Amino acid sequence: MRVARFTFPLLLLLLGFAHSGNGANIAQFARDYAPYLRFDSEAGNSDKCFPHNAQDFYSTRQAGDWSRQCNTDYNSVVTGTIPTYWHAMTCGYHLHIAYWHFYGYNDDCDCCSGERDAWWEFIVVKIRDWDLSPRLHEVMFGQKKGWYTRIPGHYETFNVTHPVAYVGKSHHGTFHDDGGTGTCCYYEDFRKPGSSDQYMKTWENLMEMKETGGEEWMSDPGTDFWHGLHSPVYRSDWDLCSLVGCTGSNLQVCGTCGCHKSDIDEDPF
Repeated sequence: MRVARFTFPLLLLLLGFAHSGNGANIAQFARDYAPYLRFDSEAGNSDKCFPHNAQDFYSTRQAGDWSRQCNTDYNSVVTGTIPTYWHAMTCGYHLHIAYWHFYGYNDDCDCCSGERDAWWEFIVVKIRDWDLSPRLHEVMFGQKKGWYTRIPGHYETFNVTHPVAYVGKSHHGTFHDDGGTGTCCYYEDFRKPGSSDQYMKTWENLMEMKETGGEEWMSDPGTDFWHGLHSPVYRSDWDLCSLVGCTGSNLQVCGTCGCHKSDIDEDPF
């Protein structure tokens, strides 16, 4: 009688198949670990915008309306009307989930510079050992075409599993902390919730981004309706398994300096 012998890696593989229940519903992981956004107290005033519905913006531009689109309705984010767009990839033993928010307008970051129409910002979470013993670990915060990564204990959470991200008042970058001095420098956009404490529970309205079969804008590789930008589906960082921990200088300078606050430097995310 021949007895089957399994090597340790093969045994782990078999165990992984035995625990396929976690892997069967990535959308549930997207809900469980979606970020909790906190907005500056001035968000919603004049040209200080909340997240926007990307399809509404896209359709408006398609119809020939190129007027400024700025969502100042706090009720639309606190009640779950505005979507958070997500995209996930399994990377080895881990699950990476990117959450994207679209803004119809970025206001000046000082008296006279920095404004633009259409902007995307993201947060990426890593769920370690997601198919056997899932736990929230690294969180990547995106801002001004750059980003940095924090490890557990170096960012806040809401109800244990939802990382907290503070949103810049004018340019809408995401940060692990509040503060800012109100200039155009990399970390200095105001993000001071104050007593108004405006927030967004992103898990209340999640929409998966798909290369095919999603909303119309998701399958459009063009940049015209986004004022020169690619949508997240056509950006180089769509491949979540190739991300590195930060971009920019290790010193805090006015320009891109995400690596100054990254806990994992430029190592793989």
